[in-house]
Amino acid sequence: MPNLVAFKGLLPIDGAGSIYGYTRDIDRVKAGPICDLEARMFTPRMTEDPAPGSATAATAALIAQIRGLSELSLCVAQGVDMGRPSILFAKVDTHEGHARVRVGGKCVSVMEGVFQLAGDA
Repeated sequence: MPNLVAFKGLLPIDGAGSIYGYTRDIDRVKAGPICDLEARMFTPRMTEDPAPGSATAATAALIAQIRGLSELSLCVAQGVDMGRPSILFAKVDTHEGHARVRVGGKCVSVMEGVFQLAGDA
């Protein structure tokens, strides 16, 4: 869990209010399948997202760009430390300088609800 005081002292940076951290050093026994990265996403409320697809997509595109690759496939383990392990698959294809990123994986419903707006009958 990040340090809340340090978190608030650092963010926001360039409009970003959350932190997405990743590492290639993976605890393979804990993470389950062998993945390329293990990641964690923290919000200003110190809640953790077990599978942020948009952050995974941005990270895959960044890694492909840094490595100078026109194609990249990644397996990313997330949510492991919070007891909600998630595996996301990201694929980057770059054509004529434009990257297309696809993210997928399996998911389960963790909650369901119904609400009614005020004034509705």
